[in-house]
Amino acid sequence: MHWDVLREGSVPIGLHEELAALLRAAYPHFPEFFQGRRSWSYVRPELRVIGWDDGRPVATAGVLRRFIDVEGTDQLAGVVGLVSVHPSCRRSGVGLALMREVRAALLGLDVPFGLLMCAPRHVAFYERAGWSLLSSRRVRYSPDDTTEPEQFVDEIATTTMVVRAAATDDAEWPEGAMDWNGASV
Repeated sequence: MHWDVLREGSVPIGLHEELAALLRAAYPHFPEFFQGRRSWSYVRPELRVIGWDDGRPVATAGVLRRFIDVEGTDQLAGVVGLVSVHPSCRRSGVGLALMREVRAALLGLDVPFGLLMCAPRHVAFYERAGWSLLSSRRVRYSPDDTTEPEQFVDEIATTTMVVRAAATDDAEWPEGAMDWNGASV
């Protein structure tokens, strides 16, 4: 396997098509998101981390720098989403390798934290990858930034994960309600 980190603007159209196929395989319960060449769900990421095996993408994640409002204070984070491993590569260590590459990409973006929301069944995976589960807290986010404006979701989130990206920084993610100021990746 080898890894690439690409800025969104340098992803060729053909690769979008390959990534969309990977995302359809990884997320078969969301067929409406990844049709044709559409290789994003809610917001296009700033960069893509892509794992290649035998000339085809088998793992990917997207990252977008964003200020998250935590109790009125802007907290810079690299919002991570579209974390995907092709079903044929699952349980082989590819997912953990992907998350190591994501952490390196976060360091390259010079953000203090990585942040993501996941399904409850994925919490243990992210913890194995070095991420920490935040305490339950109120979050507010847009369900989608790519279509017509929609009402923001305002809920208590129980599966928000964070990782310290800056190796020398010992700061912790702040407590309190979070406003994502948009949608997730």
